[in-house]
Amino acid sequence: MFFRPRKPRFRVPLTRRVRDLEILSARLIRAGFAGDYHSAFHGRGIEFAQVREYQPGDDVRTIDWNVTARSGTPHVKEFVEERDLTVLVAIDVSGSMGFGSVDWRKCDVAAELAAVFAFSAVQNSDRIGLLLFANSVQGYIAPRRGRMHAQVIVRAAVDAAMRGPKGIADLEGAARYLEQVSTRRAVVIVISDFLDQNFERTMRRLNRRHDVVAITVGDPREERFPERGLAQVADAETGALRLIDFRRADVARRAAARGEQNARRFRAAGVDHLNVSTAIPYDRELLRFFRERAVRRR
Repeated sequence: MFFRPRKPRFRVPLTRRVRDLEILSARLIRAGFAGDYHSAFHGRGIEFAQVREYQPGDDVRTIDWNVTARSGTPHVKEFVEERDLTVLVAIDVSGSMGFGSVDWRKCDVAAELAAVFAFSAVQNSDRIGLLLFANSVQGYIAPRRGRMHAQVIVRAAVDAAMRGPKGIADLEGAARYLEQVSTRRAVVIVISDFLDQNFERTMRRLNRRHDVVAITVGDPREERFPERGLAQVADAETGALRLIDFRRADVARRAAARGEQNARRFRAAGVDHLNVSTAIPYDRELLRFFRERAVRRR
């Protein structure tokens, strides 16, 4: 019972769970998430909008000298962002994502994040798509705009969580699928527990074509075990059994080392990375992450 994956704590219809996530997303958007999301993810560039008279404080580099010469009054060019952004959320629905020891399982947090991104995309008129993957691609929804499309995406993510994750995570196969179906540059948000650490080469290759962000969903029980005793544990993805002696396992040190190694691999792949937990609300960390990302991208 100590290590057994938890079932969803909610007993509500799928439609109600989707509606609850829409309300949650609306609260985060009102708190400023949609604006930070907009700043963190840029479109394809900027385009010319208009010319107007120079005002004190304007950047002198934007002066339109041709118009200034003809009119005799300094004028500057104004530009607007050419947004046209496509966002693809790729969610790991393999067996290990069904684990949770506090309130929510990792797959429940992943579904919530998908909802937040979907409705933020609606707020910014971006296209949003979804990929569910385990040992193979479990589902794909092509990117489109609009609230109804966002609801379809949230419903698919929640349905996958409620049915229960299973199988082995194959990030390489998911990346190859994305490369086939997504010919234009997109923001790819990969949500996984990244327990399989063989991801650096895949993420680097994916990041060459797309702007990739990795969100690692963890659970405190994966890092803190009892200090003594024996337990037989099963691999959530393969079913393999193993007897563990907690006096020798040194779980906390190994978990910390794995986290540091993952962080180095994400940096080597050029991928921005965020850790979230099933035990702690992620909203503040998510807002901070995207604000810092926006500053780095300016």
